[in-house]
Amino acid sequence: MWVCATLIVGVLAGTAILIGTNPSVDAAQEKALKAHWRYHDGHWSYWDDADRRWCYTDGTHWFYEDSGNWRVYPFDRQFGREGFTRETYVIPGENVKVILPRHRVYVPR
Repeated sequence: MWVCATLIVGVLAGTAILIGTNPSVDAAQEKALKAHWRYHDGHWSYWDDADRRWCYTDGTHWFYEDSGNWRVYPFDRQFGREGFTRETYVIPGENVKVILPRHRVYVPR
Protein backbone atom coordinates (compact mmCIF):
# COMPACT_ATOMS: atom_id res chain seq x y z
CA MET A 1 0.00 0.00 0.00
CA TRP A 2 2.83 2.41 0.94
CA VAL A 3 4.73 1.55 -2.23
CA CYS A 4 1.65 2.34 -4.37
CA ALA A 5 1.09 5.66 -2.58
CA THR A 6 4.76 6.63 -3.00
CA LEU A 7 4.64 5.70 -6.69
CA ILE A 8 1.52 7.80 -7.29
CA VAL A 9 3.01 10.81 -5.47
CA GLY A 10 6.22 10.47 -7.52
CA VAL A 11 4.30 10.35 -10.82
CA LEU A 12 2.23 13.40 -9.85
CA ALA A 13 5.34 15.35 -8.80
CA GLY A 14 7.10 14.47 -12.07
CA THR A 15 4.07 15.57 -14.08
CA ALA A 16 3.95 18.89 -12.22
CA ILE A 17 7.63 19.52 -12.94
CA LEU A 18 7.18 18.75 -16.65
CA ILE A 19 4.16 21.05 -16.92
CA GLY A 20 6.05 23.84 -15.12
CA THR A 21 8.88 23.78 -17.70
CA ASN A 22 6.72 23.64 -20.81
CA PRO A 23 8.92 24.72 -23.76
CA SER A 24 5.90 26.01 -25.70
CA VAL A 25 5.19 28.56 -22.94
CA ASP A 26 8.82 29.71 -23.03
CA ALA A 27 8.70 29.93 -26.83
CA ALA A 28 5.51 32.01 -26.68
CA GLN A 29 7.12 34.45 -24.23
CA GLU A 30 10.22 34.67 -26.43
CA LYS A 31 8.04 35.41 -29.48
CA ALA A 32 6.20 38.14 -27.57
CA LEU A 33 9.49 40.01 -27.14
CA LYS A 34 10.05 40.40 -30.90
CA ALA A 35 9.08 43.66 -32.61
CA HIS A 36 5.29 43.91 -32.65
CA TRP A 37 2.27 46.18 -32.17
CA ARG A 38 -0.06 45.79 -29.17
CA TYR A 39 -3.43 47.42 -28.46
CA HIS A 40 -3.52 48.33 -24.76
CA ASP A 41 -5.47 50.88 -22.73
CA GLY A 42 -7.20 52.19 -25.87
CA HIS A 43 -4.01 52.86 -27.87
CA TRP A 44 -1.65 51.01 -30.20
CA SER A 45 1.95 50.83 -29.02
CA TYR A 46 4.95 49.29 -30.77
CA TRP A 47 7.54 47.12 -29.05
CA ASP A 48 10.86 47.78 -30.75
CA ASP A 49 13.13 44.82 -30.11
CA ALA A 50 16.28 46.70 -31.15
CA ASP A 51 15.64 49.45 -28.58
CA ARG A 52 14.03 47.05 -26.07
CA ARG A 53 11.22 49.52 -25.28
CA TRP A 54 7.68 50.54 -26.18
CA CYS A 55 7.03 53.33 -28.69
CA TYR A 56 3.85 55.26 -29.43
CA THR A 57 2.79 57.94 -31.89
CA ASP A 58 -0.12 60.32 -31.61
CA GLY A 59 0.13 60.97 -35.36
CA THR A 60 2.30 64.04 -34.86
CA HIS A 61 5.10 62.98 -32.53
CA TRP A 62 6.75 59.72 -31.47
CA PHE A 63 7.19 58.78 -27.81
CA TYR A 64 9.02 56.03 -25.96
CA GLU A 65 8.35 54.46 -22.56
CA ASP A 66 10.82 55.24 -19.80
CA SER A 67 10.09 53.63 -16.40
CA GLY A 68 6.32 53.85 -16.88
CA ASN A 69 6.37 57.39 -18.35
CA TRP A 70 6.25 58.58 -21.96
CA ARG A 71 9.11 60.73 -23.29
CA VAL A 72 9.58 62.38 -26.72
CA TYR A 73 11.46 59.89 -28.91
CA PRO A 74 14.82 61.28 -30.09
CA PHE A 75 15.42 58.46 -32.63
CA ASP A 76 18.90 58.00 -31.25
CA ARG A 77 19.11 54.21 -31.35
CA GLN A 78 18.15 51.56 -33.92
CA PHE A 79 14.46 52.47 -34.44
CA GLY A 80 13.55 52.90 -38.07
CA ARG A 81 16.82 51.72 -39.51
CA GLU A 82 15.43 48.45 -40.84
CA GLY A 83 12.11 47.93 -42.62
CA PHE A 84 11.01 51.53 -42.04
CA THR A 85 11.10 54.50 -44.39
CA ARG A 86 12.44 57.46 -42.50
CA GLU A 87 11.07 60.75 -43.77
CA THR A 88 11.52 64.30 -42.52
CA TYR A 89 10.38 63.93 -38.91
CA VAL A 90 11.94 66.61 -36.74
CA ILE A 91 12.24 66.21 -32.98
CA PRO A 92 10.30 69.09 -31.36
CA GLY A 93 12.52 71.82 -29.99
CA GLU A 94 12.67 73.06 -26.41
CA ASN A 95 10.16 75.87 -27.08
CA VAL A 96 7.49 73.59 -28.63
CA LYS A 97 4.74 72.53 -26.23
CA VAL A 98 4.18 68.78 -26.59
CA ILE A 99 1.41 67.06 -24.64
CA LEU A 100 2.68 63.67 -23.49
CA PRO A 101 0.37 60.65 -23.73
CA ARG A 102 -1.50 59.76 -20.56
CA HIS A 103 -2.39 56.13 -21.25
CA ARG A 104 -0.61 53.34 -19.44
CA VAL A 105 2.23 51.28 -20.87
CA TYR A 106 1.68 47.54 -21.41
CA VAL A 107 3.96 45.53 -19.15
CA PRO A 108 3.96 41.76 -19.75
CA ARG A 109 3.87 39.74 -16.56
